[in-house]
Amino acid sequence: MKRMILLVMTAVLAMMMLTACGNASSPDASQASSEDASQPPSEDNDKETSEADPGTASSGETVVFEVWSEYPGDTAILERMVDKFNDAYQGKGYEAKLNLYTGAERSTLVAAAVETDTLPALMFTGWFTSTDYIHQGLVADVSDIVEPVRDDLYPFAFEETQINGKSYMLPLYQAYFGLMYNADIFKEAGLGEYVPEEKDGVTEWTLDAYEEEILPKLAEYFEGTEKYPMSVFAADNQADTWTLNWLTMLGGRMWDDGYSVAGEDANTVAALEKLVDWSRKGYTNSNVVTKSGTEVNGEFENQMSAVTFCQYTTYTSDMDKMEKGEIQPFDLRFGTIPQKADGKDSSVMASYVCGALLMNNGKEDQMEGGREFLRWLLEEKESLNEYSAYSQPVFTSVEQATSADHPMYAALKEIEPALWSFTGNVPGYVSTRGLLFPELQAAFSGEKTAAEALMDYQTGANEVIREYRENSLVLN
Repeated sequence: MKRMILLVMTAVLAMMMLTACGNASSPDASQASSEDASQPPSEDNDKETSEADPGTASSGETVVFEVWSEYPGDTAILERMVDKFNDAYQGKGYEAKLNLYTGAERSTLVAAAVETDTLPALMFTGWFTSTDYIHQGLVADVSDIVEPVRDDLYPFAFEETQINGKSYMLPLYQAYFGLMYNADIFKEAGLGEYVPEEKDGVTEWTLDAYEEEILPKLAEYFEGTEKYPMSVFAADNQADTWTLNWLTMLGGRMWDDGYSVAGEDANTVAALEKLVDWSRKGYTNSNVVTKSGTEVNGEFENQMSAVTFCQYTTYTSDMDKMEKGEIQPFDLRFGTIPQKADGKDSSVMASYVCGALLMNNGKEDQMEGGREFLRWLLEEKESLNEYSAYSQPVFTSVEQATSADHPMYAALKEIEPALWSFTGNVPGYVSTRGLLFPELQAAFSGEKTAAEALMDYQTGANEVIREYRENSLVLN
């Protein structure tokens, strides 16, 4: 038990270093104080309930349970959802209380809740930031809720949110993580042939075209200025998914059978060698080692570069900024990472799956209230559509119902075969993130070869993973 507590606190300290990865440009959720978030929910014992029926608590008193969320979109959507649930369950023994927080607050709030035995019943959050909680036993199995809607779910979202054959999240939406580019700069640099006429689509290039035509022409176009073709950064682990995407551009693997193989996979090593070579040729910003993801995306918005990273939500946020006059308008496009594996051209793109966790808070009545909320949400199509359409839906039915307002969703759905699990769903992934960027810094500075850097990362990452596996409550 002491070892598990130590492991929990180690993970919490690591996660406190995180910001919402790749969402630097996304609007923050309304902030709830950690004091409020960590208080146990109050129970109103004066409320009368009707006779028990499906969806009715049987204790004779109202069960109040908390719903925590870091939803980065319009928080009024969540507020409406909770209000609708409470209206529907008035007199049926359940009442939900919404508590909003920012992604940066997550680890602190969860740590405090674990310490004070005040975990909520539900958390609406991202998958990759939640897996450590699952291995610590803080999240309950929701296979009974997910399995009935499996046929409606995109296969990637269903598979990504499983560990050891069980579903630990009801996925609700996902944010594809690829690249965005300035099509105006492309055209000015003589690269108009690589810009599709259709704006509401997903651009795909071959790796040969990107390396032999696009990057050299952009470098030539920017010659003599501080501007640069594409962003690469290694100052910290923020938006590290951008680098992980590029490390798979030759078909290499970061993970295999629950462990890191980054240093053993020749194609992954060759991909890092290529990134370093691009930097030395002037295809990237010059200060890779000291550059952060926040900086490069700010420079992209100011048209200092032509290609940078984005989640789909970053893309829509920048489009919104243009409409509001916060940045100078330009022709912004969304695209995949080009990949060439075994001589075949394809694409690769990570996906951030987000959804609802049923927290294993030890209070069976609250947990049943959380389960009832999730069952209700799947039937309450208006709320489900409104919430899930914040980013690329994971339900085919939601995508079809919202396609008129979101014309790019159909194009994004076609990209699903390119998606890959950038975390490998390995235990302790969040802790391994801090080990990658020092090795990238060593490779880009010339202190280590790409092979040495990735092997040292693999060794350190696997030590972390082994410890987490030994202590995992869902794998043992």
